[in-house]
Amino acid sequence: MRHLNLFESVEQIAQLGSIRAAADAMSITSTALNRQILALEQELGQPIFERLPRGVRLNIAGEMFLIHARQQMRDFERMKIQLADLSGVRRGHVTVASTQAAIPYFLPRQITEYLEQHPGVTFKVNPCDIETAQEQLTSLEADIAVVFEPLKRSDFQIIESVQQDIVALFDIDHALAKKSGPVRLSECLQYPLALPADVTGVRSLLEIAMQQRNQTMQVALECEDSHLLLNAVRMGNLVTFDIPLGLSQKFLNDNGLAWRPVDQRDMPRGSLYMGQLKDRSLSVAASKFAVQIVTALQNQTTLCD
Repeated sequence: MRHLNLFESVEQIAQLGSIRAAADAMSITSTALNRQILALEQELGQPIFERLPRGVRLNIAGEMFLIHARQQMRDFERMKIQLADLSGVRRGHVTVASTQAAIPYFLPRQITEYLEQHPGVTFKVNPCDIETAQEQLTSLEADIAVVFEPLKRSDFQIIESVQQDIVALFDIDHALAKKSGPVRLSECLQYPLALPADVTGVRSLLEIAMQQRNQTMQVALECEDSHLLLNAVRMGNLVTFDIPLGLSQKFLNDNGLAWRPVDQRDMPRGSLYMGQLKDRSLSVAASKFAVQIVTALQNQTTLCD
């Protein structure tokens, strides 16, 4: 337990970049915390922090130590879960890193359904871009990740992947809403667009389609909040894009929004992935939640309920 407390101290210092700030956050004196770190560095035979004029930062040895420390803390939590399973008490903690696509509707539904069966489990969801989600798996900050196009790391072990259509969204009174069937991308480009700020996921596929056709688009609004984009679309003549997993038919109906799939000749389907760090053993709670997610993704054929 003493070592686990020390691991947490190093984690706190690394995050805050200051021994004094970490000590304040942990409600101990900076002198006592500094002594702990000096004793650890003496035991390791080399420093793990680089002392700066204002604060500290991990050096290479410190980064190696922190990866080890995180693994040890994860192993300890997994052991506690397994001991709880022996006594018939289901507990544990699951951290999910997710891109925007699964945040509004899919993950909340899956988490609440899981908690109905396992009320002793706790969850943390980290909304982030795909690059950060994969980094959080590597640093053991997240157990599993749900991401949409494109994967960039070889250490991402895919547990399940599903194809997702790209859909265009607009106000129910928009000219494009009055037609049926797939919409051509050229039709959408006649209107100002509301898009995610980062060129990832759906926007990445859109940028590729633009390059292939040597076309340009008029981006009137950029934002990472999908609800803001949808509200802007609802209030104006804008068009935005998403995937079915990121949308709720009830929300669209209640807010006067309509959608049509983009013709696959213009924008092919993209892949949504659920995965973990390669060769990592997940806790009981995380493993069971991953199995539930796999089943849900396999059954998800259209917009969320």
